[in-house]
Amino acid sequence: MKTIEIAGCVILDDYGRILLIHRSDAKEPHWELPGGKLETDETAEEAAVRGLREELDIDVRLVGSLGSELSEQGDRVYQYNWFQAVIAEGLLNIMDTHSHDDADYFDLEDMPSIALSNNMLILYPKIYSGEISIDTSAD
Repeated sequence: MKTIEIAGCVILDDYGRILLIHRSDAKEPHWELPGGKLETDETAEEAAVRGLREELDIDVRLVGSLGSELSEQGDRVYQYNWFQAVIAEGLLNIMDTHSHDDADYFDLEDMPSIALSNNMLILYPKIYSGEISIDTSAD
């Protein structure tokens, strides 16, 4: 089985809420971290930065790695790579309106009540429990 590598960024607002984008998939709409799939000869860091530019028209600065995890989902294997980032330049603007229709910040406590991507279903409890630490002073 080929592993699909994905890099996503945790971006916090001034209130410590996490930025998620809404995938408007007709079968399974959900909220997910902004980011992207790794392209050939691209590092996870490069994919994360590129993904934010392509999805939300923002430039980010990575401020730390939050780890990674393999996940089997049906007949696919995903390697999720997580980074913390801050917005360096730009205003949130959804670039691909065919796949995404909203972007918003969410408190950790609210995440169980919204439809989350598989990636976020793995990451959210790790942040909530403190297994993965987010730097709330990063800028």
